[in-house]
Amino acid sequence: MRIPFWSRLRLAPRIAIVIVLTLVATTATDKIMGMVIGMPDVLFFEKTWLVDTVAETVQRAEQTDGDEWVVVRETLPAAQWLDFVETVEPSITNQWEQDAFGIFREDLARRLGVPVDDVLVRTVDTEGPERALTPIVIILESIPMLITNLIDDNIDKMVVEHMRIAVRLSSGGWLTISPKSDGLEAARFVRNLLVPIAAILLICGLSIWVARSIARPLTDLSAAAERLGRDREPTLLGNYGSPELEAIADSFNEMQHELKRFVDDRLQMVAAISHDLRTPLTRLRLFAEYLPDQEQRRMVLADIGDMEAIVSSTMTFASHQLNKERTGTVDLASLLISICDTASDAGGTVTYDGPDHAPVSCQPVAIRRAFTNLIDNGCKYATSVRVTLSVTAELVRVTVSDDGPGIPAEQVEAALRPFVRLEASRNRDTGGSGLGLTIADEVVRAHSGMLTFAPVAPHGLEVTVTLPRLS
Repeated sequence: MRIPFWSRLRLAPRIAIVIVLTLVATTATDKIMGMVIGMPDVLFFEKTWLVDTVAETVQRAEQTDGDEWVVVRETLPAAQWLDFVETVEPSITNQWEQDAFGIFREDLARRLGVPVDDVLVRTVDTEGPERALTPIVIILESIPMLITNLIDDNIDKMVVEHMRIAVRLSSGGWLTISPKSDGLEAARFVRNLLVPIAAILLICGLSIWVARSIARPLTDLSAAAERLGRDREPTLLGNYGSPELEAIADSFNEMQHELKRFVDDRLQMVAAISHDLRTPLTRLRLFAEYLPDQEQRRMVLADIGDMEAIVSSTMTFASHQLNKERTGTVDLASLLISICDTASDAGGTVTYDGPDHAPVSCQPVAIRRAFTNLIDNGCKYATSVRVTLSVTAELVRVTVSDDGPGIPAEQVEAALRPFVRLEASRNRDTGGSGLGLTIADEVVRAHSGMLTFAPVAPHGLEVTVTLPRLS
């Protein structure tokens, strides 16, 4: 479903809107997760009250045996705020970061009458109620107190999480005092983990959506340009819902039509010229037959034959470009065997190696013309030609190798251009129109295949055609 307002927007406002939406969605996700799993309690303790409470609790623990202590600790006045657990070893180490807790330990040790090392305090600086896992403890020197004084105090400030106070008992065990838990620490941990993950997923999702909306037209443009170069057929680009992309698509579509008309007009002109040349060539051949000098007659007839071959190749090339043949299923093995037999009957030494049958989806006349050109090209320059066919579930590979002079690697690109003949072939016996390899390459590329050249030791050429088997 297209949104009219969105379709009229340019890319810059779209990107800006997506960025704003991402920020809003991320913030909303954070708030919703905070509402589902609320923040922990915030406990305010006066320092003197906390020291007295811990001291009185330690004294009660010293005076009560183990079984009775389990019952007594639940009846303590501070039990609604604090948990009291007696352990063999302390669960904390004697480390702290704030000077205030050094003073707190000294005050508590003095109040209990024990060495400072028998009192341990562990805290973690809080990142705020929104991210806290356990209750936040704020220890005040006295009440009333301005909250700004507490926030601005960088030395004696005691706003912490995960507060644990451990005091060594005379029995050798430890009494650990901590804020009472509400049992939601794991849920808050999951919440804190999911919030950034959700933010990353939102950012990635919206970014991919915007990137794809920009990249898809570019991908279509690349594919259309590749098809235009391969098949000479325009591929019209669709509606992409952006003024900039619409302008690019319209310009590219118009360019495709112009190029198509330009190429077709010139191919029609070449085909017409080639066709019109046949009548005067036939007349010249007739006149040449009556030349009295036999050597002159032979030379003139040879020149006329070369011109007729060029005209015929040009007509074939133009016809293939202008009239696209329908695709059908062809037995490529039988086709190659037939071409090899025809070349052998014409005096060439051609052998075939491969299966007897290989169905391939292709344009029958065009594919026959391509392989005929390749095999005839080998017979023209070499004494023997070998055609090999290999078949897989997806591909067929045809290799035409010969023992001729070959084509240097730096001249392969030139050999595939229309009407280009390599210097080594420019003589009476092997000269041609320069369209044989061009037509073969055009046909193979039109079938989504690949034509490659490789040298053969000690000399020769190996031409490999790879085609999709069925499409």
